[in-house]
Amino acid sequence: MIRLISFCLIGLLSLQISQVQANQVQARLLLPTTAVVPGETLWFALSLQIKPGWHTYWKNPGSTGLPPTLQLGDINQNYTPKLFFPVAKTNSFGGDASLLTYGYTDAVVHPFQLQVPMDIEGQWVLEGEARWLVCEVICIPESQAVRLSLPVISQDKGPRHSQTAEVIDIARSRVPTEFPGRITFHGPDKLWVSGLNNEIVKDVMPESVGEVLGVVLDSKPLQDGLLIQLDRALTTNEFSEGSWVIRTQTGGVRVMFDPLLTTPKASGIDVSLGLILLMALAGGFILNLMPCVFPVLSIKALSIAKNASKDRTEVQKSAWIYTAGILVTMFCLASFMMILRASGGQVGWGFQLQSPWFVAFLVYVFFLLALWLYGWVDFGARLSGVGQDLTEGSNGRAEFFTGVLAVVVATPCTAPFMGVAMGYTLTQPWWITLVVFFALGLGLAMPMLSFAIAPSLASYLPRPGIWMIRLKQFLAFPILATAIWLLWVLVRQTSSDALVLVLGGLLLLVFGFWLMKSGSQWSLWVGALLAILSLVGVPLASGVSPSGSTEVVPEINEETYSKSRLEAHLGRGRTVFVNMTADWCITCKLTEKRLLKIESVNDLFEELKVVRMTGDWTKYDPDITNYLNTFDRVGVPLYVVNHPGQDPIVLSQFPSFTELESAIEGKFSP
Repeated sequence: MIRLISFCLIGLLSLQISQVQANQVQARLLLPTTAVVPGETLWFALSLQIKPGWHTYWKNPGSTGLPPTLQLGDINQNYTPKLFFPVAKTNSFGGDASLLTYGYTDAVVHPFQLQVPMDIEGQWVLEGEARWLVCEVICIPESQAVRLSLPVISQDKGPRHSQTAEVIDIARSRVPTEFPGRITFHGPDKLWVSGLNNEIVKDVMPESVGEVLGVVLDSKPLQDGLLIQLDRALTTNEFSEGSWVIRTQTGGVRVMFDPLLTTPKASGIDVSLGLILLMALAGGFILNLMPCVFPVLSIKALSIAKNASKDRTEVQKSAWIYTAGILVTMFCLASFMMILRASGGQVGWGFQLQSPWFVAFLVYVFFLLALWLYGWVDFGARLSGVGQDLTEGSNGRAEFFTGVLAVVVATPCTAPFMGVAMGYTLTQPWWITLVVFFALGLGLAMPMLSFAIAPSLASYLPRPGIWMIRLKQFLAFPILATAIWLLWVLVRQTSSDALVLVLGGLLLLVFGFWLMKSGSQWSLWVGALLAILSLVGVPLASGVSPSGSTEVVPEINEETYSKSRLEAHLGRGRTVFVNMTADWCITCKLTEKRLLKIESVNDLFEELKVVRMTGDWTKYDPDITNYLNTFDRVGVPLYVVNHPGQDPIVLSQFPSFTELESAIEGKFSP
């Protein structure tokens, strides 16, 4: 709206110029006949001849502009004919790709209907004014007086077509026709049209004024319809329900926008929901072996072993509550992701780790957990439900919150099969997203869930003894290692100032706990106050500005991901390898260490002149999110080999050298 006002102001400032100079557009009325009969309805047209470099607008001008209007009148009444608009084209205004408009260049003919008055005699004379906005670098509101005069005859006495009747008929044929299909979003940057086949789409334009889509990059068949690729990501809630116009090589059609239309799968691979659920289940199970989750799983295993000699019902109950903690947290996570997507956000698996305050919070959690495991800190009865009950106790809170913790610490990891399963939820109804996350949670809970289904398995665990104390102390070290790694992620997201904030907060926290253990009432309150004040470092970490040092590894020649640079390299005939990663993604870092940054891969890329591009998703980046969604992925890692003129090749989440080499050399077969 601000841009529209600014362009209109520029047009008004240019009004004096337009009054003394000739119009950039010449208007005239086209007549279908040489005479009229009272009472008949005829098709006329407003013809606009546009000077080179200038353009007029469609009925929805797009980001800026105004459509033409026409006012006519005879001796008895005034008319405001409804102008019909042939299919327009998408244009960027002034070379700004973010400012798209819909309109016409060179010439356009707008048909309209008029009914001849019943009481007209002699000569039917209509006079009026046509108005329009014409733009080049600036916009100028122009107008021109128009007039028509036709003799009136009492009855039709044979052919009376005018010389411009055929031009009017051609213009009418270019007005979009109704199409029975529906159109909807298929991910953030794709559209799907049901029932439309064997067409090459040039433009898609919403008819609602001010709504703008994007430039069409490609269109291809997908089941009983057509999949359209746009050059930018959009969200459904930006558009009101109504008709959209699709311009093809053969003309144009009007289709209804239906945000609730169910779309087919994004890829040509026929993946059933059952297979997706199995993949989510397997991915969740494998998550237990990841370094972020395994220590938490071990804590729960210790609890099971400790209670193995007790009543089996207690073992069963403990396992069920742990599973409930995982499933409830998965449900909350899925719901929050869907709410963010519905409100226009682009989020994926592990999105919360893109927030420095959340990473800082996890550092506190892991640090305290490690101190408790080793026995350095005993939270005591006064803090039950806050500290110790998080991981031990018999009232159910311990089991539940251990399940919550397992989900929270699992988000930096992406297990095999998870990428496809999570990506499947992008284009599916909300209930399928919840079901997939439910299956993922079941997989994560499966090791402990086995004790709920068969509590007798607990009897096979070693008997409690001194080994449990030693193992519990040993587990403190991988937990501390995780806290150190999270500190590194935090510094990468912000700067070393955040390190001082968090470490200072942890020092204050431990000092507060030490005071609380002294026994006096005074030291208890002071210690509690210091422990609370120590948490101030968590929200403050988000306010620390990044240091700006995004240096790449010296021996690796790579570029930062950019859509325009990727297209430019492909346009020059170069192969491009895209690595989408994040500092908090352990899977990504392991693959980079074991494969992507080894000498043999470097030699391969240099020999074949492959361009490396890396997208860093450590902090939220909409361009990277859009790229991930293009391949129906909601998280990293993502490895893609792009050959000029070929479909991109998506590698597995744990690619081997052979797989990478085959894809680079063009021998990859999915």
